[in-house]
Order: sequence, then C-alpha cells, then structure tokens
Amino acid sequence: MISRTMHGFGYDAVHDEIVVASPLAQAILTFRGGASGDEPPLRVIQGPHTQLLGTAYGGTADRVVVDGVNGEIYTYSQLGHYVVFDRLANGDVAPKRTFKAEGVRGGASLAIDPVNNLLVINSGDNGLLIFDRTVSGDAKPIRTIKGPKTGTAGIMTFQINPSKGLIVSGCEAAFGSSLSVCAWSIHDDGDVAPRWKLPVAKLAGYQPNSIALDYVNKEIIMSSSSQGAQQTIPVLDGITGATFTFSWPEIF
Repeated sequence: MISRTMHGFGYDAVHDEIVVASPLAQAILTFRGGASGDEPPLRVIQGPHTQLLGTAYGGTADRVVVDGVNGEIYTYSQLGHYVVFDRLANGDVAPKRTFKAEGVRGGASLAIDPVNNLLVINSGDNGLLIFDRTVSGDAKPIRTIKGPKTGTAGIMTFQINPSKGLIVSGCEAAFGSSLSVCAWSIHDDGDVAPRWKLPVAKLAGYQPNSIALDYVNKEIIMSSSSQGAQQTIPVLDGITGATFTFSWPEIF
C-alpha cells in the first residue's frame, strides 16, 4: 500500500514502530520497527471518516509525525486542517481532534516537543509558530519566531530536541527552500537570531530537504532532493539527490 508522493515518515522510538504516509491510498500505515520485505502493516488508518483525502497527483498525509510519548499521530487534511489520531487507531476511524493553525499555509511541516508539551509548525515566510501540544479548533500560536534576524525558511521536515529545548529547522531561504539549518530555543519569541547555524549548502553543495537527529552519535542527517539543487547549486558528480551527515554536538 505504499505509494509515491511520500515526503516524510515517522519513527516511534518508544514503541519501535515505523509510521508511513500513503497519500494516493489516502492512508496512514504503521509497521513494526524490524519490518523487512513484503510485510503487511500492523495497522491501517483509511476510510471516509479519517478525513485523509487525495487525488491522482497527490494528497494529504504526504508527511506524518509520531508522538510516541503521548501516543498520537499527526498529519494534514485537504479539508484545510491538521488531524490527530490515537497511535493505536485502526481502520475507518475519525481523528481524536483537529485544529486549524492561524498564520499557516497549506500542509506546513510540524514537530512535537513532548517534554515541554508544545507543537511547532514551520510556515515558511510566516516563521516558526509555537502552539500548545493539545491545541484543537481554531488555534493561535503562543509564540512566533519570525523576522529578518531569524532567517527562518521552509523545509520538508524538521526536528525538535526536547532535552535541549531546541528547534532544528531550515533557514536562509533560497528558491523556495533552505540553504542552511539553524537551531532556536523552544522559548524564543519574535525576531530572534538562531543560537546555532550550519551552512549546509556551502559545506555539502546541496540544499537540505529533510532532517533527522542521531542522538547516540550527536549527528544530524539530512536528505536533499534534485529540486532546487539543480537550479541553485552545482550538482556533484552528476548526483541530484543525496543523504549526508554532519557532526553537530552543540545541539545535543
């Protein structure tokens, strides 16, 4: 049931499960962490009550975020709001809650901080919007990191390191994406410069597309798609998509 247009999947380290969005199937699939080969999912969220809609060219749930601590799965609905499911939801089930975030365009990426009980949305030009994790209905951010000093920029997926209270996301906007990755405090508000900045494009020759954090080795792992890289940065050895890793102990 896995299809194209998947732009971000989640790993639940608490329960050792992989959660994958399947937009063309209008579904969210959960696999065991050790899944291999042609293995069926443990659970499938799919059906008219889920509010997961799609088209022949794409759909909602192209990115999915898992909060293993609080047992929740987040994604975006084409109905114009975010939907939150219980981690154990299976079948044609309605979301446990929905919310529409003020100042957010389309299916902007989000990340969860279960330690500080916060939810952060990267809304590109509108900055990083910080909400209470349990938000529902029409929601207003409690803080917004936005302005020329912040350098915030859109990115497909980003991360939060709850133990350090840091948001690790794209910065230095160029051609609809980011040239660098920056870290801000989860408590920042307003036009605040990032605490740390990693100039990815200058160092790797690619624009960062998605981010993962390796807590054991204190490294950051990033992917880069051919989109943007071909237009703004010389392609290295004919490779238009790549995954690369930096040591970045300061954010751990």
